[in-house]
Amino acid sequence: MKTILFYFFVLVSLVLSGNLNHVCGQSVAEISAIENPVVQLEAALQLPIRFDGDTIKLKNALAPILELADKKRSVALKWVYYMRMADGFSIAFDRINLSSERYYRLAEQLLRVHPDAELEMLGCAREGYYNFIYRRVKEAFPFFLRANDLKSKVNVKKIPLVVKHYQFMASFYSYIGDQANAVVYLEEALPFTKPASRERIDLINSIAVYLAKDSLNHQAFTYLNRAMDEAKLAKDSVWIGIISGNLADHAWRKGEKEKAIALVKKNIELSVRYNERRDAMRANLNLANWYIERKEWKLAEQYVMASERLIEDKPYFLKYKMELAKTKSNIMRGLGRGGDELKQLHLYLTLKDSLEKRMNDKEIQKMLWQRESEKYNRTIQATEEKRIRTKRMYQFIGVILILIFAIVVLLVNKSKIKIKMRNTLLERDQLALAYEKQLLDQELVILRNSLTEFTDTIRQNDVVIQQLRQEVIKISESDPAHMTQVTDNLNALLQQHIMTDERWQKFKHVFNKVYPAYLTQMRQTYPKVTENDLKILALLKLDLSNASMSELLCVSVEAVRKAKQRLKKKLEQTED
Repeated sequence: MKTILFYFFVLVSLVLSGNLNHVCGQSVAEISAIENPVVQLEAALQLPIRFDGDTIKLKNALAPILELADKKRSVALKWVYYMRMADGFSIAFDRINLSSERYYRLAEQLLRVHPDAELEMLGCAREGYYNFIYRRVKEAFPFFLRANDLKSKVNVKKIPLVVKHYQFMASFYSYIGDQANAVVYLEEALPFTKPASRERIDLINSIAVYLAKDSLNHQAFTYLNRAMDEAKLAKDSVWIGIISGNLADHAWRKGEKEKAIALVKKNIELSVRYNERRDAMRANLNLANWYIERKEWKLAEQYVMASERLIEDKPYFLKYKMELAKTKSNIMRGLGRGGDELKQLHLYLTLKDSLEKRMNDKEIQKMLWQRESEKYNRTIQATEEKRIRTKRMYQFIGVILILIFAIVVLLVNKSKIKIKMRNTLLERDQLALAYEKQLLDQELVILRNSLTEFTDTIRQNDVVIQQLRQEVIKISESDPAHMTQVTDNLNALLQQHIMTDERWQKFKHVFNKVYPAYLTQMRQTYPKVTENDLKILALLKLDLSNASMSELLCVSVEAVRKAKQRLKKKLEQTED
């Protein structure tokens, strides 16, 4: 056997044996039917794994759990399978082994893919305890550090077998001298124990023991009384005896010696009756030392011999062997047996040297734990600082991207506004052009009507002029007196009818409005045409007769014909 302290052995044997309560007897089919996930995991974690070192039977026994996990695609059940296989190989080999560590690594890899804070904490606690009970204390440090770090991030109600796992943590912290943290774990686990159960009694008693180690005797006494009440309620004689022994120590320190002796004797009686050899050994040795203080040497010898008969040849009992040798040496001196006193004193010193070596190793381990804790905390702090820096960098990048996005949005909006304004201006210009065109069209209609009216007026005037001329001829023969008036009217009408240069310019302006670029194009196409030719072309465009043209231009009809012939010749020459 490896060097294993008793209370470590008790706890690990309870968990690894798979015989914690009635759930152990459940089959995989029954486990599959459990709806509550935490209860289901607790049932799976308590499947039997002791097969007298037969690892084939172990694999066959746990194979249905793996099949169930694959069938249900349950990460938690697969993790339980890896944990129980690691436990099984640990029991089969009773030492550190590669198979157990391989299954621990498989469980770790599983949770990397499917993170679960509760399972990760339990995995670290179990692997840390696996190293711890086989005396690889330094190797256990990282696992307990990680488990303790995860404690604040888990929901304790989701942790299967929370009492046992928190007992793992408490045992380790008590070993390294951190009794306060050990008490915290046990107090958090206490609500999950059943009233008047051995588990609850054990937990309360352990809290009292840890408080006593920190010299918090008053609080320890309170917890011992609570434990005794639970033990009496459960009618558990074994625990009544154990707690009686612890209360006896407290009574002796207070000076209540008779009460202390009575309690220890009760402890011895119940421990012997229920075969609790280790507790009976400790109680007998304790009582022997008290009788030495009272100088009752025979009674002291009687109880020290009873204690010696119960000591086993195991590393855990080294401390008690040393105390036994010291006690026997004191008794021999009291009885006057000098030779036996020296012999026991020599044995005591030998055992003390051996134990001190181990205690020194323990102190070194405590120092290593402190160093590892500081290193772990620095790593965590560095990781957190890096995470904060990374977060800030991402926040800075995010702000920059938001600013860039905002600038782009502003630019786009500004561009849209410009386009909208441009479109608005364009629409306004188009409306202005349309309005201007409308005005021009209206003006053109007016001018065209005016030109038409002008043409009609010319034609009417031609008729009136002809009539007046005929009337002049008639009147000149019949009424010379009226001749003057008619002649005046005719001259006045002719004066209004004749197209002077001023009237031509006004006429040409209107004509160009109605027939834009007509005259300009004629002048460009036929460079030889004169201004008088342009008049003829304009009047021809209005479809006026030669007579009308002659009246307008104040020339004879024959002159108009000749002018038209000359114009025609110019045009033909230009075309040739």
